[in-house]
Amino acid sequence: MARRTGPTNLELAENRTWVIALTFMECPFCGFLSQEPGLDRPSVPCPRCDRRGSTRSLFPGYACIEWLKMIGDAYARAAARTRARLDELAGVIRSNFKQDVEASELAAAAGAVRRFFRKSHRPQAAYRTELGALQRRLSLGTQEEAARAFSLLASYSDTSIEHAIVVVLTASLFERLLQDLLIKLLVGQGIPDPEARQTVRKRRRREELQDLFWILTGTRLKKAVGEFGVPGLCEAWQSIADRRNKFLHITSGAISADMAGRAFDIAKRAFALFASLQNRYVGETESASGRILHR
Repeated sequence: MARRTGPTNLELAENRTWVIALTFMECPFCGFLSQEPGLDRPSVPCPRCDRRGSTRSLFPGYACIEWLKMIGDAYARAAARTRARLDELAGVIRSNFKQDVEASELAAAAGAVRRFFRKSHRPQAAYRTELGALQRRLSLGTQEEAARAFSLLASYSDTSIEHAIVVVLTASLFERLLQDLLIKLLVGQGIPDPEARQTVRKRRRREELQDLFWILTGTRLKKAVGEFGVPGLCEAWQSIADRRNKFLHITSGAISADMAGRAFDIAKRAFALFASLQNRYVGETESASGRILHR
């Protein structure tokens, strides 16, 4: 078994100080973002331009820092709610069948039942096979008991509103960071800040924001994110955003506990990703203001 090299997502979420450890200091002269120690002191030179003497600001802004804190809080509360539900279900199983079942085993059994119901074809033979597997997993005496347990597990849900909050806020966090990056790119090309903000604000759809990134940098966002070195990060980001939209506009059942886990996993990488993008692209692209403002 591989040795764990750092805190779990839940351990991070339950630690109130983890978010600040992910922030950067921004040079007021060249915009370079760094986590090198001492940069909160104006006397320490910037690692890129070597200038000093002016106060550096925290990256990202306060709103994004608070968003990530809320994501962590919601993730921790979701885990607590899931544990409470599993404990309650274990109590019902103990009372009805005189069996003590570990919470992890109950979660796995409930997951198997959910997967069974997601299948498009569920013939009687498949149902009996599922009952047999459940009977063995929970050490039940008869298949009749397995059928009763199956009904209990079918009504169990490991998803709570806190899981949905994690996904919705993560999608919003990435969009806000992308919008802030686009504003910096525009300002870096000589466009006044109010005009840059209006240009970004007019692009409400994710595809429009991605197109603007391409216009400004000459690089597709997926390629740029891929260069960050975390395989599948851009795809995971898009999947989280799509699931958020489905949850908000189509069905409240679109978000699962697993999806919330994946959302938290990319949320904790968001600040470093956009710091990398800013260091790579802000100030390094040719002016394209004529093409941008009249599209």
